[in-house]
Amino acid sequence: MKKLYAILFMLLCFQCIYAQKGWSLICNGQPWYDTQGNPVQAHGGNFLIEDGIVYMVGEDRSHSWHPDVNLYHSRDFEVWEYDGKIIENGVTTPELGTTRMIERPKLLHCPKTGRYVIWCHYEASDYSASEVGVFSSERITGPYQLEWCGRPLGIKSRDCNVFTDNDGTAYFISTIEENQHLGLFRLSDDYIRPLECTVLMRGLRREAPAIVRVDSLYYMLSSACTGWEPNQCMLSTSSSLTEGWSPLVPVGDKTAYDTQASSILTLSKGRHTQYLYVGDRWKDPDLPQSKIILMPIGLKDGKCDFPYTETFRLNFRKALVRP
Repeated sequence: MKKLYAILFMLLCFQCIYAQKGWSLICNGQPWYDTQGNPVQAHGGNFLIEDGIVYMVGEDRSHSWHPDVNLYHSRDFEVWEYDGKIIENGVTTPELGTTRMIERPKLLHCPKTGRYVIWCHYEASDYSASEVGVFSSERITGPYQLEWCGRPLGIKSRDCNVFTDNDGTAYFISTIEENQHLGLFRLSDDYIRPLECTVLMRGLRREAPAIVRVDSLYYMLSSACTGWEPNQCMLSTSSSLTEGWSPLVPVGDKTAYDTQASSILTLSKGRHTQYLYVGDRWKDPDLPQSKIILMPIGLKDGKCDFPYTETFRLNFRKALVRP
């Protein structure tokens, strides 16, 4: 009888293990660690998914005011392996770490050239440069080289993001002209150069823009310009990238749960699609220890369901979430 109970217990354990297979536990407000036991440093970045692997790029704030750019990869959003510094102060370019610093690095993969391209805010210590930096590499892990830096089309540019539409056209979006407006820059086929700029949110002083397309509707989340302090996240929608954006509507709580948007990640598998809000909880308690925040959101009929989710389970392979 004892032997039978032991077998039943083992079968139950195996069933529990099988039930949990593929489900990762996401705990918001807690630091992330890589497989070497080091804190994950990937702030203000984004994700790129290829061949079942998710790559995460972001600022290394170990040296608060001179961030390098780190790359990590994972197969489940829970176990992260460190791939290294893909853009490094004084190594990739001599001015990095002295007269220039990088913020909000965003990674793209260009289907035409096969190259990996990073657009970022390329700034002076007093934020007077208002430039972008564009880097590229044949491999996602680098080495990356500087393609060019400066003001895109001569326009002052700061806080930024990227977006790739369904037809493969890529865009760079940033706060422009002393943070007064948002500038939507359509990029060349190689994702290296800006071709034209459309001014959005004129005079509204928005930053941290994050765009995602759901069917035929574009959704944009953004924040007000309050430095490192969090504020109300706002939603605008449009059937066109370049015009017709709706009036701003608040989503989440008054401080976006103490975060600022970094990107919106779309996970799709078969009939299932899941959207994840990716944000930074800046200065928690200081810049090097700022937290990466992931929360499931709902995007439907021009509305954004954005509840606070402290912990949840994510099945990356199936694009599913559960409590």
